[in-house]
Amino acid sequence: MIFVTSYDSPDLDGIACAIAYSEFLNKEEKRAQAIYYGDLGLEVEFVKQYTKYFPVEKHTDGFPEDSQFVLVDAADPDELEKTIIPEKVIEVIDHHPLVFTETFIHAQKTIELVGSCATLITEKFQQEHFIPSKEAIIYLYSAIISNTVNFKNTITTQRDIDAATYLKSFLDIPDNYIEQMFSSKSKLTPKNLYHVIFQDFFAKPINGKRVGIGQIEIANLDETITKLWNELVVALERIRKEDRLDYIFLVGIDLNEGKTMFISIDEQSRLLFSHALEIPDLKNKHTIDFIMMRKQVWLKVDKILESQREF
Repeated sequence: MIFVTSYDSPDLDGIACAIAYSEFLNKEEKRAQAIYYGDLGLEVEFVKQYTKYFPVEKHTDGFPEDSQFVLVDAADPDELEKTIIPEKVIEVIDHHPLVFTETFIHAQKTIELVGSCATLITEKFQQEHFIPSKEAIIYLYSAIISNTVNFKNTITTQRDIDAATYLKSFLDIPDNYIEQMFSSKSKLTPKNLYHVIFQDFFAKPINGKRVGIGQIEIANLDETITKLWNELVVALERIRKEDRLDYIFLVGIDLNEGKTMFISIDEQSRLLFSHALEIPDLKNKHTIDFIMMRKQVWLKVDKILESQREF
């Protein structure tokens, strides 16, 4: 059995690619199953409800001895389920610059810098003359729109636009579909705030320090953060204690305006990210007029901490 999976608590891109690529492998008469572990975000739940289609199993136990793995939207071994043996990974498809592909010595690798992994999957399907199910097409299209923030994200390429245009040609979706999808993950409340942040939060050690960065993508970002500021500080403090973090940071993406808000709740973290982002006047709540995703921030933080600088 080939298990097609992504990182812990995958976003829509990881889920969409797992669904579509497992369809492709099964059409090639290779027994495959899309799986995930962790939690699912509000946006995945929206597409799941819209399509009434979710052929992805939540995995909780170990894997059979003869298992093989395909990784989509993932190439960092630290983000994978711990029972996945790197030597059993047969393919890696990812669109991020921060990769560790040397770990997967037996894998065919497709690592290309585009806005969405779903773009790479779509291009492969076009080359193979394979058309997935309508539901899988909706997932792939939604993932490209989500990752590129409807093409406002600076990581967007013409390849993403072309792939989304191709996919949409198969679909008959409402004119306000994108608005509905973005609204679905913008409903932050004091009750769900911790869960939403934790669902898209990643921590790792860098040069003896533990760093954690979360990301939220919502409409009306500034208004929401201002309204929930006290609850937000409590949620981030809780995550910092639970993960025993030296530095913690939150990246907020405004889906309507295409802006980014950087949020820090302590002086040490603010100083670190001020240096990493090269923003001398970085405030505890600081907005820039373009989109910078968490994975872009990680590259800058890695560079600073690996230089052994103290803050």
